[in-house]
Formats: sequence, C-alpha cells, structure tokens
Amino acid sequence: MRYHLCSVMKKPIMVLIAFMSFLSSCNIVALVGRKQDKKFERNGIKLHTFEEKGYKRSAYYANNGKPKVMFLHGYGASGVSQYYRTALELSKDYDVILPDLLYCGRSHGDSSEFSYTIPAQVKHVEILLEKLAVNEPMLVVGNSYGGIVASYFAEKNPKLVKSLVVYDSPINCYTSAYADKLAQEMGVPSVKELLSPTNVFENKKSLDIVFYKQPYIPRFLRKQMVKYGSMPVRHNQIKLLEYLISKEQQMNDYHFQWTKPVYLAWGEHDMLIPMSTCEQIAKKYLIPQERIHIFKDAAHAANVEHPKAFVEYIRGLMK
Repeated sequence: MRYHLCSVMKKPIMVLIAFMSFLSSCNIVALVGRKQDKKFERNGIKLHTFEEKGYKRSAYYANNGKPKVMFLHGYGASGVSQYYRTALELSKDYDVILPDLLYCGRSHGDSSEFSYTIPAQVKHVEILLEKLAVNEPMLVVGNSYGGIVASYFAEKNPKLVKSLVVYDSPINCYTSAYADKLAQEMGVPSVKELLSPTNVFENKKSLDIVFYKQPYIPRFLRKQMVKYGSMPVRHNQIKLLEYLISKEQQMNDYHFQWTKPVYLAWGEHDMLIPMSTCEQIAKKYLIPQERIHIFKDAAHAANVEHPKAFVEYIRGLMK
C-alpha cells in the first residue's frame, strides 16, 4: 500500500518537473507577446507598421470613429506590453492608439545620434499619427519616459491634444543623481542597471520599483526576461537614457507652455519617480489639486497593478 501511494504521489511531481523543464527551455517572453498580439487582432486593434529612411515605426490602433486616447509607454516597455489590459477594456468605447517609441517594441531608429533624442521621439509620434490619419484632439497619456515625450508632444501639437496626463513621469523636475542613489541603495551600480537589468538580481530590483507588491516570478522566467527582453535592446535603450542624462540641466530649466488641461496621475509608493516629483510639477505648473489623482497601493505602473481603477480613471477624463 505504501509503495502504491508513493508511486501515485511521484507521478504528479515528475509531470510538474517535466513541465517546468519544458517552460524553462521555451522563450516564454515571445510566447506571451504572440498571445497578446493575437488577442489584440481578435478585438480589432490592428498593428500598423511603416518603414522609411532607416526607421521602422509601429503602433496598435483601431479606427472605429470613436473618441481617441493615446498612451505612450515607459522606458524599456512597449505599447502592448504596458497597456495590454488597459487597451482591451477601453477599446470597447474608444479608439486606442498605442505607439511603440523608437528603440522599443517594434519601432526602431536609423541609429543616428538624433534618433535617440526626445525631439526624435516627438517627431516619431507625429509621423505615426499622420500615417494613421489621426488629426483630431485626443486624450494623451504618458508614463515615465513616455510622459516626457507626451509633454513635449502636447506643447508642440495643441490641435491634436484634448488634454494631457503626466503619469508617474519626471518630465523636467528630476535628477539622475537621485536615480543613481536609489539604485545604489538597492544594491545596483546605477540607474542604467536598474532600468536595463543584466542579471536576475537586477531584474528583481527593477521590478521592485515598478510594483508596490511584486508578484512571484520564477527564477527561470526572470532569466528569460533578461536574456530575451532586456539584453537584445539594452545598447539602444541605454543610449536613450544617456541622452536624458546629458540634457538634464537643459530640460530642468525648460518651462512648458501647455495650452490644454494637464492632469497628474501618480502611484502613492513610486520610488523611482516619487510623490515629491509630482508635488514639484504641480507647483511649477500651477496644477490644481482636483487634477491630481493618486493611486493607493501602487508604485510606478498603476495601470498594471490596478487595471480596473486605472481604466475608470481614464474613462472619467474621457467624459
């Protein structure tokens, strides 16, 4: 009886071990990406790609004649990877536009020095919208690095902007010294390794600043996230970061002249771009309290941690 029981118990364990071994040998990052792409296609959110003069410009967009909202993703992400659930939910009532910024997702520059700059990213978004025949005012939401791009875009293109949401973004109230200090306090050499991890430890620390409560992620999956997600694009994405660092003082001295309403959306526990930055921006641009929304129990990406609350927030701004 004991032998039979042990045999029965061992089988599920062996199956689990075999399954985990299979998963560790697969590119789970790519599998998830393909699944997300297919789900978007089934929901009518189509991928549009345009290639010209060394540039590859990509965006997901469904043109159904509904009010439009554009989301610009954060550093190291892509439109679909960051706003997957947000877009699926909002696409029922709105035309959602998800550009991949240059050197992120499916978009790529021509490797010139200019292509790594914020002006190049703004031009990239402008060209995408022109190619997509979007020429009406919309809600523009930019998270982190995407918030910087969105801020310059909104100032330059007021006719395409109904209102702007600066979402956990430093825009021009931040220093790289703060980011490096945070990284070192977390045991990581600098902000470059914190935002573009090179190993499992740095991956965990990177996600510690994204999530208020980081979910469990198996070690083999973290290794894949570094191998297939971070490392192949790291060279180009570090150059995006180096541009920001080189222009830090110039950007911080700049004062935006927005002509459309500006809202601030923040994670209460964001360590990378803390609440003090939100307060600085609000003070610098005289943004009233009623236009500031704080997501409780959230860090740097509230739309990922609290998708329903984030969607409701966006719906409120679209009314």
